Amino acid sequence: MEQMKISSDKIVPIDFESEDLPSEIRELRPVVFKEEASYWCLLGPDPHQGIFGSGESPLDALSDWLENLRIRLKTLDEEDEVANYAWDTLQTTNRDVW
Repeated sequence: MEQMKISSDKIVPIDFESEDLPSEIRELRPVVFKEEASYWCLLGPDPHQGIFGSGESPLDALSDWLENLRIRLKTLDEEDEVANYAWDTLQTTNRDVW
């Protein structure tokens, strides 16, 4: 799966090891970045093809992204590369492998 290239000065650091984050976010690690006056969260090549969220804070963007992820997974289409990547990744975690 292709991930959009984002300038490092826009990326917001997120502690993906934090137990406070939902497991989907910890496993998939979407990129959170500042775009103008809002925060965006993305997994995929662009906001249209990828799984996207936005908000007034990084946590708001992650929450919106999580909601959009769950919607995409409920309507999974075999042609949807990003949603299939997310599904496969969530089905195969370190806990399953080890």
